[in-house]
Amino acid sequence: MVQQDIHHQLQQVSKQLHEAQATARLAQGSDLSLLEQANQQLSQVERMLQHVQNQAGTEATENAQFQQAYEQLHDTRQQVQEAQQNNNDIL
Repeated sequence: MVQQDIHHQLQQVSKQLHEAQATARLAQGSDLSLLEQANQQLSQVERMLQHVQNQAGTEATENAQFQQAYEQLHDTRQQVQEAQQNNNDIL
């Protein structure tokens, strides 16, 4: 049952992460409000992952879906930060 619950929660994390990635892609040009929205979505994803980890402990962190979501969170956050830096350099 715990494994099924982890899987369901990680599906929700994945959905939220994909939304954040889509927002980040839309903001690549110079839309600061979309970049901020992407940051907020990524913060939500991070909280969701922490919640899953707090509930399931090692079982969650050893889950391949959890690890992939965590890596995607990190990569997307880095892309958003780079886009924000590029926008700041232009301004």
